[in-house]
Amino acid sequence: MNIQIEKLRSFVLIAEEKNLTRAAERRFSTPAAVSAQLKQLEDALNLTLFERTSKGMLLTDAGRRLLPLANRILGNLAEFETTARAVADRARSQLLFGLNALPELLRFEQVLEAASRELPDVSLVVRSGNSGDNQRAVLAGDLDAGFVFGGRDHPDLERTELGHVNIVTVGPPTGQSGPLPAAADELAGRAWISPSMECPYSDLMRQILSPHYDDAHIVATSDDEYSTITMVKAGLGLALVEAHLADMAECRNEVRVYPDTGGRVPLYLVVRRDRRHQLPELAVFVHLVQDQWSGAQVAPGTLRETTAGMLNPS
Repeated sequence: MNIQIEKLRSFVLIAEEKNLTRAAERRFSTPAAVSAQLKQLEDALNLTLFERTSKGMLLTDAGRRLLPLANRILGNLAEFETTARAVADRARSQLLFGLNALPELLRFEQVLEAASRELPDVSLVVRSGNSGDNQRAVLAGDLDAGFVFGGRDHPDLERTELGHVNIVTVGPPTGQSGPLPAAADELAGRAWISPSMECPYSDLMRQILSPHYDDAHIVATSDDEYSTITMVKAGLGLALVEAHLADMAECRNEVRVYPDTGGRVPLYLVVRRDRRHQLPELAVFVHLVQDQWSGAQVAPGTLRETTAGMLNPS
């Protein structure tokens, strides 16, 4: 038995209206088409569902027994469609965000707290990577936004400078006491674990060792700070590491920190220009990040109220 949903809809509307013409109008169809659907349904069920009387089309006993079931089926279908749309909407409201350092360094925990208030229907998915990977992923559309240190501008990207992070030199925990040599040539002669060329730390290392960078004693290369700390702990040489991470490693007696040899690198929030305009929730999220770094206190609900027109267009 093949009972199509459209035939059930015609059956229910005829029962409600007791009239083929009015039922057809509600179905945006013709009386002949609705009558044909009813006939096909009755033939499939081998039942007569209506009696044609002077008072209109009235349900037979079989029709009265089947009408509640038809309404239940159509109600379940409507619930199914509504739930499916909600799931689809929620999927579209998912934001993928890339971190390039510890969340506390990026003030990301405060951002998440604000987002839970301002964007309660948005699901945030956080991924960890280095700055270069984050910028490439944002450009490719694999991330909606990401934190990066330094890096290069791109016409398709909006790079918002949030602040700076401090970078220090670390050495093996059993290294010499006192500061590192001030002379760049002596410093370049020490064993170094170099950041990868695309890492912004490489520019800082070039500044520290200039004009002897090209003659530096590079014993290894690393593109993530945890691996760098492991190599420093093993005694391979000196390296540049974010100050907060370096301090924690020194507390674990994994490295020795040389705070006077280092510098600062800018921290950016990177989004694709077109994505920010296409996704109102992404624009709100960018504002939340900027507010945390600017020191502004966002009153609960403020952004949700001011952007309600964007997030819920009428």
